[in-house]
Amino acid sequence: MRLVIVGNGPGGVELARLLAGEFDVTVVEKENIPHYSKPMLSHYIAGFIPEEKLFPYSMNWYEKKGINLLLGTEAKLIDRSRKVLVTDKGEVPYDILVMATGARAREPVIPGGEHILTLRTLKDARLIRGRLEEEGEITILGGGFIALELAGNLSKAGYTVRLVHRRKTLLGLDGELSGIIKEKLEDVGVEFHLETGALGADEDGLKTDKGYIKGRLKVCAFGVVPNKELALRSGIHTGRGILVDDHFRTSARNVYAIGDCAELNGTIEGTAKGAVEQAKVLARILKGTDESYKPFRSAFFKFADFSVALIGRTKGKGEWLDESAKVFREGDKTVGAVVMGNIKKAFRLEKVIKGGLPVD
Repeated sequence: MRLVIVGNGPGGVELARLLAGEFDVTVVEKENIPHYSKPMLSHYIAGFIPEEKLFPYSMNWYEKKGINLLLGTEAKLIDRSRKVLVTDKGEVPYDILVMATGARAREPVIPGGEHILTLRTLKDARLIRGRLEEEGEITILGGGFIALELAGNLSKAGYTVRLVHRRKTLLGLDGELSGIIKEKLEDVGVEFHLETGALGADEDGLKTDKGYIKGRLKVCAFGVVPNKELALRSGIHTGRGILVDDHFRTSARNVYAIGDCAELNGTIEGTAKGAVEQAKVLARILKGTDESYKPFRSAFFKFADFSVALIGRTKGKGEWLDESAKVFREGDKTVGAVVMGNIKKAFRLEKVIKGGLPVD
């Protein structure tokens, strides 16, 4: 069986790893380099790890696994009638095709947006790192995990860091939890400008509704846009992302989608951890297991030296279990938790909540 995977990110490479040997696996990737860890890019920019540490798998690893890796190859169209993936380098026949095309950084739609960089790829990270060494300071736009990880790591590394966010809270959390994260990051030197909207940018700074913030290096880190263009061009149904069912099937026969490009019941995964989980379930499905994917979102972050875990649903009124964990319930059932500074406890709670067990 010829399995073609479009995309070599966390979901794509995990699926290839799990199915190599049982399928004839080809991975099509438009970047010219093998898989690298995007969650570690802020560590690389801060100078905490060398570039080579971003690459968990060598080219030799792909060869040994029997994975045919087509780098620098852009997928243009899925010819569903002929079961062929058309690329800019020729055609690749498939029996099963999986889109793991990921997402790209959301760009700021404001005047002077060309003066603001984005962070999603290693190329982006190299550019930001070079500019940071010149400037010694950075203004980051956003209040999600990418923005906070970047702010924490760069501040810890000794750079001057300003974080601009249009909302009052961070990570979509309540005011209390946001306040704790803000305080921890302020302790390492991050300067916050919350409830501040960006109106425009120029070479020397950022224009906001609260005044002008000086700083030549500006990076936008507020969300991603699913890469659904391949599906659109191929007549496959899309919404915000590529629409899939709980078996990751798209509207096209023998074509699947996983990771940040896939939309299941109105939700897009949004984390590397989630993409890997989806790849594991799809691998079992493609091997013949009768299994469906049950979404359960959890993400583990480290902002400077402060760890934060978001488990399950974290909206509404929460209650503290102890000094590090706040849980969220619907009726008698615990549906989510936020754990701060205790990764072991976070893993335990994730297991309990995912399993529907009682949390005391």
